[in-house]
Amino acid sequence: MPSLHAAMSPCPWSRRACRRRSLWRLVLSATLGVLLASAAQPAYLSALETNPPTTVSAQRNVRVFDAVCRLVERKYYDPKLRGAKWGALAEQFRRQALAAEDESALYSVINQMLGNLQDQHTFAISPTRAQEEKQGARVGIGIQLRKIEGQWVITRVLGGSAAQEAGIRPGWIITELDGRPFDGFKVGQSFRTGQSVRLKLLDPNDHPKRVEVVCRPFATTPEQRAQLLPEGALYLRFSEFAPKTANWLEEQIEANPQATALIFDLRDNTGGLLDILASCLRLIYRQDVVFGDFIQRNQKPLRMRVSGNRRAFAGAVVVLTDESSASAAEIFAAAIQDTQRGVVIGRQTSGAVLASIQEPLPDGGKVQISIRDYRTARGARLEGQGVTPDIVTSLTLQDIRRNVDVDLRQALERLARRPQSGERGERTGELDSQVAPMAKCALAF
Repeated sequence: MPSLHAAMSPCPWSRRACRRRSLWRLVLSATLGVLLASAAQPAYLSALETNPPTTVSAQRNVRVFDAVCRLVERKYYDPKLRGAKWGALAEQFRRQALAAEDESALYSVINQMLGNLQDQHTFAISPTRAQEEKQGARVGIGIQLRKIEGQWVITRVLGGSAAQEAGIRPGWIITELDGRPFDGFKVGQSFRTGQSVRLKLLDPNDHPKRVEVVCRPFATTPEQRAQLLPEGALYLRFSEFAPKTANWLEEQIEANPQATALIFDLRDNTGGLLDILASCLRLIYRQDVVFGDFIQRNQKPLRMRVSGNRRAFAGAVVVLTDESSASAAEIFAAAIQDTQRGVVIGRQTSGAVLASIQEPLPDGGKVQISIRDYRTARGARLEGQGVTPDIVTSLTLQDIRRNVDVDLRQALERLARRPQSGERGERTGELDSQVAPMAKCALAF
């Protein structure tokens, strides 16, 4: 009689058969897994199966909208999309995108959806706007704005613009746009050449004005202005960290060897290229310095450092900031604070310090996506917080209308209190009117 063990043990042929059957089960399971994974799709795409787009415009809208959704899901710096219920949002806004009648309406819908990320660096750019940027021009009214004392104040009217032709002046307040209460222009908002815009405004005497402006192109050349002030400080204003900014700064510093201090006016500076930011910092640091880390989607840090420059400027440094100082401008100001290289004066910065990239869309538009978070050398997160100046100032409507630069005045007073080897005599400290008109806004409309 066979033993219990022998009766329970399968024969060698049975073991081989079992292995074959197990192998086939594994292959079948893997194949089904691949098929199931391939079939899986975001919930918002299920609408295609029951209600496919039938018109050419709807098909185009779907391609663009879905491309934006996929790019954000794959590349956004936070895999959890900052807690946004992305599937539900995409399904909701996809219906609106299908019904969009033109490019402007489509990109308005896309930017409404992206707005739920509460991220100033992530937005879509229409094909028309992308082409304008490529040509160095934008279509609009030709004004720059700032919200002061709860009101939207025109701080600058661009030369040769439709606004200038219509008689609009700095210091006027916009109260209505096309018959509706005005609450600022939206990120990514664009205008068409020939589009009429009806404005209701208040002049400096608070008298109501009604003006109709026909939009047209205006230049968007980056601003760069420099002046050696009587107090000995070299005033440097630039609107972005553009490819040639560091070279321009170096030229200005070398051309003014008598300067005892540098005043970097980063008000309304929208940021720019990180390598240019590093090159600019290198002009004022003689020793190596680490100014922060960019945190990638996988949570790995990328350390940002500047190597010392023996020829760097060694005098005092002041940085002027405001609510429109953003991105690289905020990193610059934070580096000055963290290393105690100088003093920051003005108002709290924008709090928009995520590194981003632009990706092309099927219709020629673009989507800008934040791909990295940022922490200062001290571990502070600037996104949503900004940089609080060492000396905080307030800007009033009266300052704008009188063209009084309270930030610059405070900077010169601060520099005057430094220990100095000799008297300079009485100086006005006022900027030449051709150098830095007050309170510009980085975005023009």
